[in-house]
Amino acid sequence: MHCRSRFLSHLVGGLLAALLIAPVALAAEEDLPSGDIWLQHVSRDLLPFWSSSDALGSPVGEFPTFRCNDGKLFDAHSPCPELANPPDWIKPEIGRDYLRMRARQTYAYGVAFHLTGDPRWLEAARAGARSTLRSLDPERGAPAWIKEGSAASFEETTAQDQSYAVVGIAMLYYLTRDPELEKALVAHEKFIFKAFWDGQQLRWLPNGVAGDEGARQELVAQLDQLNAYMLLVAPYLPAAERVHWQTDIRRLCDVIVKRYHDPQSGYFFGTRGTPGSEKPGSRHNDFGHTIKSYWMLTLAGRELGDQKLEAFAKEGARKVLERAWVAQTRSWGSQWTRNGIDENKQWWIYAELDQMATTLALEDAGQAYRLAGSWDFWLKHLVDHQSGEVWGWVQADGWVPPDMLKIHQWKSGYHSFEHALVSYLGAQALAGRPAKLYFATGHTDALFRPYVLPGSVTGIESKGRYETVTFRLPRPER
Repeated sequence: MHCRSRFLSHLVGGLLAALLIAPVALAAEEDLPSGDIWLQHVSRDLLPFWSSSDALGSPVGEFPTFRCNDGKLFDAHSPCPELANPPDWIKPEIGRDYLRMRARQTYAYGVAFHLTGDPRWLEAARAGARSTLRSLDPERGAPAWIKEGSAASFEETTAQDQSYAVVGIAMLYYLTRDPELEKALVAHEKFIFKAFWDGQQLRWLPNGVAGDEGARQELVAQLDQLNAYMLLVAPYLPAAERVHWQTDIRRLCDVIVKRYHDPQSGYFFGTRGTPGSEKPGSRHNDFGHTIKSYWMLTLAGRELGDQKLEAFAKEGARKVLERAWVAQTRSWGSQWTRNGIDENKQWWIYAELDQMATTLALEDAGQAYRLAGSWDFWLKHLVDHQSGEVWGWVQADGWVPPDMLKIHQWKSGYHSFEHALVSYLGAQALAGRPAKLYFATGHTDALFRPYVLPGSVTGIESKGRYETVTFRLPRPER
């Protein structure tokens, strides 16, 4: 208890310092700001929500799935107003702690260390990773959720749950190259393809689970393997394992393009094989899943050395970004509809659109012009300026409903921290400035990359087991 108290005291001290940082604001002119604004965003807007003892869990690392908008732990006997009568899709889930959300919070602490160099956040990420490792079984994966000592059955777990169960240790492995994490990731990838691959694609539920639910054809069953761990981890694996993962990456890309892509519209359908699955408004038919598919295919093309796949993905992404842009508010819409687009904002969809736009802007300056407005909207309207973090949904004009939530069984710190990291790297590149990131490999000759973006190392400073790495990212001609 003494060590935990000292750890929390250290975190609170850092939190107070973070709150002294000047408010984030963007200039009115079209010129993009440097990445400093995103470092401020992390310290001022995001970390306060994730720094409390309630956020860190008891013991530290067992991060809770449900908390109130002020950051306090959910209390069933005295629930905060926003969780007293939650939406029907949340209500039956309250009381469960989801492994995917614990892993997403682990990821968030990893990004916090990556951007700030503060070892407190690395230790928080390690605590989360230890919790994940205790829950991983090489034969049955991770349970989807735990409640009062009981866990979800193996037959209930989805391929998507299994992908996100390791998103936190994937980020920590990228930062540290810890061989224990590498071993766990390699074993988990093999488990997923053994338990879910049916010879044509990854099933939604494990092989052998009968019924309509088990037979569902889901884009995210394939896509989130790439997104949660494979494309971040693959470059650092030993040669033989990397080749094996590249084979599986290729298999997933083929499935995503051949089974879920609609050549006529350029969109990716979230599900196939069910009545109405291709209609606007159907499950996962939105700009988020489509642009994330294009982003992952872009990154996969680079990992595989497949220029044709990369070109296909970037061409499709440009068209989607054009359609998703709301010129009047200089922001992103969330999905296509029968009569146009839904201009309301979902935080993760908005983040994915920004991340793809940033990736394209590193090669084509013409793709950067939307970012000034988009970033401004995010920092002004999606951020909760009172208690930290970002809202899950805001109206088209930025209005936040009074019952909107910031954390639940599908929302943790993953998307908001990844958005900050990619935006920081993109802003530095477009401003012609180097980017500085922090690692903890203990080896100055390790392979260092700026997350999943292209860039070259221009300097490494080592102190103990920590490295401060300076990158030069590509800056297109204006």
